[in-house]
Amino acid sequence: MSKQRVGILHPGQMGVVVAETLRNSGQEVCWASEGRSRETCQRASAAGLTDAGSVAWLCEICAVIVSVCPPEFAEGLAREVTGHGFRGLYIDLNAISPDRAGRIRGLVTSRGGSFLDGAIIGMPARARGQTWIYVAGENASPAAAYFCGGPLEFEVLGEESGQASALKMCFAAHSKGIAALQAAVLGAAQSLGVEKALERQWTRSGPSFERVAESLRQAAPKAWRFAGEMREIADTFESAGIPKGFPAAAWEVYEKLRPFKGAGLPELAAIFEKLKE
Repeated sequence: MSKQRVGILHPGQMGVVVAETLRNSGQEVCWASEGRSRETCQRASAAGLTDAGSVAWLCEICAVIVSVCPPEFAEGLAREVTGHGFRGLYIDLNAISPDRAGRIRGLVTSRGGSFLDGAIIGMPARARGQTWIYVAGENASPAAAYFCGGPLEFEVLGEESGQASALKMCFAAHSKGIAALQAAVLGAAQSLGVEKALERQWTRSGPSFERVAESLRQAAPKAWRFAGEMREIADTFESAGIPKGFPAAAWEVYEKLRPFKGAGLPELAAIFEKLKE
């Protein structure tokens, strides 16, 4: 495949690693700085991305647009892109329900573009073998050429659009759901005065208290992102005929921790206070 311009919306911590993989695969990666933060601009500049200025111009010059954003913005972003007349390949890598992915697919294809359902599982890795991009949909295999250079791995799930989003929802329901459950357990134990007793019992027949506590401190600053994912997971469970109460409750836990966004690692006491508010 010859070198093409690929637009990335938007180069956050994960988006910039996706952009790096695109560049390593021989593509010119562009982005739109209009309205973005200084931190994002610095990140994009350090990654060597070409600034198209506006989303409108990005849609004009790029054959492919890759969307990497918080799930609550995914549909609106697709609407903005199609509103600018984009008719190329739109790859959605967001943590969204299969139903939402289907709505975005309908929006893109109704405007003359093509759509690829995708998902990212893992952290913003800088080495291969740690984080995967999954895609699903008609003619998904040719997209491998855009993502062959690493550090992110690439896998095609099949030709049925929505399968990549479904996999992400099931995976995140477990990984982020457990973290929310542990937060609720520790919060309840602290409130009820049995935190030390729980810690002693866990040393006999449970997880490492120190590891759970540290995991909770690390999750709190990212709770603002996890909350949106849990809402999408609740919708996914409901559409699959599975009770949605657990992911809905996990969403509530993460919503309470949203104020820790960008605050570093908070102390457990501060987390417990937020959980009880």
